[in-house]
Amino acid sequence: MLLTLINISFGVGEFFSTIFLILIILSFCAYLYRTSKYEKFQKSKYAISCLSIMLTLHLVVFPFLYTLMLKNNPASFEFKTAIHDNRKKVVLNEWIDDSKNIPYEIKYLENIKLSNYKILNKTLNELKQLTFTEGSIVHSDINFNIPGKDYMATIYVFDKNGTLKKQLHKNGGYTELDSMKFGKVLTEDINYLKKELHYYKVKKAELDRNNFWTFATLLPYSISSIFTGNMSPLTPMANVFYTFHYILIYCIGIGVFLHFLILNLELIIRNRKS
Repeated sequence: MLLTLINISFGVGEFFSTIFLILIILSFCAYLYRTSKYEKFQKSKYAISCLSIMLTLHLVVFPFLYTLMLKNNPASFEFKTAIHDNRKKVVLNEWIDDSKNIPYEIKYLENIKLSNYKILNKTLNELKQLTFTEGSIVHSDINFNIPGKDYMATIYVFDKNGTLKKQLHKNGGYTELDSMKFGKVLTEDINYLKKELHYYKVKKAELDRNNFWTFATLLPYSISSIFTGNMSPLTPMANVFYTFHYILIYCIGIGVFLHFLILNLELIIRNRKS
């Protein structure tokens, strides 16, 4: 089961955002742990060390495990209806906004390809001069792209009236771009958009299965569920981890609280005696 969970794939954007957030939290926990080694905190070094361990478990380890469980089985946890429905709606709207224009862009590029079939085999070098077809005017330009330290080819597609309708961009070496055919540029852009559309269709299918939680979006509910009951475990494994999670948090938390309470009481007693 654990191997199945570990092998679950994250999207590229989600992967890096998750790593970034985890590193920030771990940096704070590591700082707290190093602080416990300072001489002025000798009396509380074990309490501060335990606090850093508790935060690591509560803010990183268990929320990450819960995210993996939800990706493997969205029915691992139950959320309050308002939280679940609101999160699902937000994700759905984001994907609709990102993907709604892709089918039109694919169709438009395919129409350009059909209406300009006579020049599909022309290279970008040949298209540097204005090229007139039955329905379009095509022109290409290759410039040095300073940020990427390579070249960028831009293909301009105008209508018969000279109104710019589409720009296509391609990066690479000058020789490669100069000899690249117009048809290849169109085909690669169409294939890229089709892959993007397929990606969103897969994501929509996951959304329909309620598979939309990420580490960042789950973290607030995982942190507060001990007080609010926003999420509840349903499967046996989820129950085991969830119970173990909060037993640890309660034990360490109570121990740290009692330590600082005793220190404060000792300080109050000493002040009264003096």
